[in-house]
Parts: sequence; structure tokens; C-alpha cells
Amino acid sequence: MSTALGRALNESGTTSVFVNEPFNLHNGDVNVAAGHVLLAVEPALSAAHEPVVVLTKNIAGFLTAPVFRTWLDVCSSVVWCVRDPRKQISSLVTRTANGLLFDVGSDRLKQSDLLPSHVAAATEWLRNSKVSRDFSLAGWRAIGAHFGHSVGSCPSFVADGSLFSRMPDRLLPYLCRELGIEFRDRMIDGWDEPFMNVHRLYDPEYDDAADAWIKQAATSRGVEPTENPPLAESVMPEALREYLFGVAVPTYEMFVRAFYSQDHLAQYGLEPGRHLLG
Repeated sequence: MSTALGRALNESGTTSVFVNEPFNLHNGDVNVAAGHVLLAVEPALSAAHEPVVVLTKNIAGFLTAPVFRTWLDVCSSVVWCVRDPRKQISSLVTRTANGLLFDVGSDRLKQSDLLPSHVAAATEWLRNSKVSRDFSLAGWRAIGAHFGHSVGSCPSFVADGSLFSRMPDRLLPYLCRELGIEFRDRMIDGWDEPFMNVHRLYDPEYDDAADAWIKQAATSRGVEPTENPPLAESVMPEALREYLFGVAVPTYEMFVRAFYSQDHLAQYGLEPGRHLLG
């Protein structure tokens, strides 16, 4: 959802550049990330006769608290992209199971194909691997902590994935108003602007369209409803259920409350009680 939102906002009438994941599995250093952003932005800066809007998408778990605070210092605003963790973690388990059984980025197994053994193996990897410790790749502890640390700094806004996919004609104009950029219909349908996926800098043969983690957002021409129903609790190992309902769901509920505390929602038909999130 966050990559798709970045692509949508990159279709504004303003000169802009979208950089996907300057912080990633390969890099957590703020200077390296800044170098990648400058590399992406320099051509636009050289050609533009107006300020250039720079959009970056980052996964919370790849930024330590000190790095996040440093990055926040150069941001004019932050959009917190969240979606119901029951669906987000179901998707994460599916992607992880594919990576364990086949290759990273594989899409051979659909969520409906998962066996309890697949879910158990993915859970153990998310809980205790070199890449993900205590479900760190799921990101809910990190994003909750970063949100708390950001209070009182630059303006921040919450964008819920369910509303983005179901009602982009309401959420995107609202976000554009708050961010101070021009809304255009092509933000919803008609994506054409290129973007930099930093993963290509580490692997020249990397192909967005072949990576299940990003291919839909990278190849789509507009907002598409894509969410599957969540995994049944009965197939979740105890550790996954504890994380989901003890950490992820309470953190998501905090963001939902923050979303509905935002100003100007009623002008866009997004006021509390009108639409069900999740």
C-alpha cells in the first residue's frame, strides 16, 4: 500500500520525485540513504524552475530510533501508511513462505494455498531469523515507537490502506490538501511517472515486475483493490497470535484513533462512523 501511495502522490501537478525504500535490508545508514535520494533527485533539480517535492517510502523496521529522528529533521511532513494487521500479517506470512520454499520475491504460493506447516515455518522465521527478530519485519513495534517520537515535530497524517484502496477519490484529495500538493485525477487512475526503487542500485538485474513484494504497485496504472481476507486464527501458531493481538492490533487501533482526530475529514466524507476501516 505504501509504495502505491507514493506512486499516486508522485502524479501531482508539482515537480516531484518518488524514491522507494532508501532504508532497506541492505542499508540503515542515514548518509547512504541521503546519497541515494540525492542521486534520484539531481536530474529533476537540474531541469526544474520550481521547488521539487521529494517523496520517500520507508519501512519502519529498517530505521532505528536515532536514524528516524535524524530523517524526520529534514522532512516537511510524514504520512503514516497502515492497514489492518490481520490482513497485513497474512500477506507477510504468504510472502515469507514463498521466500522460504522458493526464491525471495516468488509468488508461486497464494494465501489460499498455505498449509499449517507453511504458516508455522514463516512464523518461526519472522520470530527468529537474521532478518527478522521477534516479528520485527512486520514493523508494528517500530512504527508505533516512531509515531510516539514524532509527536510535536513536523506535521504528520495517517493514511489507512483500506480507505486508500476503496475510496481513493476521498482519501487522496484529503491528503493532498494537508500536504500542500495539487490533487489530480491521474493520482487515482493513469499513473505514468517513473520512480526510483533503491533495490535496483544493489542489483542491476533487479526487476520490479518479478518481485512479489512490490510488483503490483510497481506495474499498476492506478489504485487497485487487492486485499485478501485474513488468515484464519485457527492456523496461526500461538506466537503469531500473541504478536498479532498483543502488539499489532493495539498499535493499529492507535493509528485509527489518530486518523479520526485529524482535521477536515468531514469535508471529504471521511468523518468518524461513516466508513468502516480494516
